[in-house]
Amino acid sequence: MKSVVCTKLGEPSLLEIKEIDKPSVTEEDVLIKVEAAGVNFPDALLVQGKYQIVLDPPFTPGNEVCGVIEDKGANVEIPIGSKVIGLPPVGGFAEYVALNKNLVIPVNNDFDPLAGASLPINYGTTYYALKRRANANNGETLLVLGASGGIGTASIQLAQVMGLKTICAVGSDDKEEYVKSLGADEVVRYDQVDLKETVKSLTGGKGVDIVMDPVGGEVSEQALRATAFNGRHLVIGFANGEIPKISLNLTLVKGVSIVGVWWGRWTNTSPKETAEDFVELVSFVNDNKLNITPKNIYTLEETSLALDNFLNRKNIGKTVIKF
Repeated sequence: MKSVVCTKLGEPSLLEIKEIDKPSVTEEDVLIKVEAAGVNFPDALLVQGKYQIVLDPPFTPGNEVCGVIEDKGANVEIPIGSKVIGLPPVGGFAEYVALNKNLVIPVNNDFDPLAGASLPINYGTTYYALKRRANANNGETLLVLGASGGIGTASIQLAQVMGLKTICAVGSDDKEEYVKSLGADEVVRYDQVDLKETVKSLTGGKGVDIVMDPVGGEVSEQALRATAFNGRHLVIGFANGEIPKISLNLTLVKGVSIVGVWWGRWTNTSPKETAEDFVELVSFVNDNKLNITPKNIYTLEETSLALDNFLNRKNIGKTVIKF
């Protein structure tokens, strides 16, 4: 089978496409024939050795897939031929991946594999952040930083499902056009205007209830200053490359909570709640409340380009590899 292999840590251009053996399964595993694999910013960090977890090469990156079960172990009840979403720790950028039965989510056989491969990380993280970390309530206002990215677009769409008003911060014309097409209520061009003052103006001086922050850098403090009393600032990541140093007096005078969101670790410690969230997310798709359509579709051979576009902040919307 074909697989993307990181043979040494460094730029995505160092990745190789190799023919390797199809993985075998244990009694607790399933073997998935991958139809699509989601690509995320952490994948680009992982192959460089810059992620929270550093792996020794060789390894195959990728940890969200959608496909069909081709083989299974004796202790697996899901039938062969079932379509599933899978969350492999690594190995997703390959034609086949084996993973534990507890890391798969069965879906209808007509479930779009591109949507399935897009759903776990971006929508799982965002839903966990809004539902469980921010305790978001219908009618609240959400400021989305980096609104045209994977977390940003998931935030816009899930905000609509959850009854939140969105103020979306972007830095270019094409990104503004894209978030408007997803239903953003307000758009702030933080390359043209002062983020804090504009957000305050859009909220009648109150500020926003929740900030979704996968960006970091100097905009994080501006966003924190634009929150309402008892606001929640959700820290998702640092796509900007700079980890901000926040003045803690802001949390005191504004009554703001800075809330860390590490979805991956939470899924390991709270499998029951994770399963509940996925049931709800899949139902949103099946009930046409959530339309997940990736904007960037690459072949396996274009994986390096896909990861480079994350590092260069060229990606708009969700990215997937289609097999």
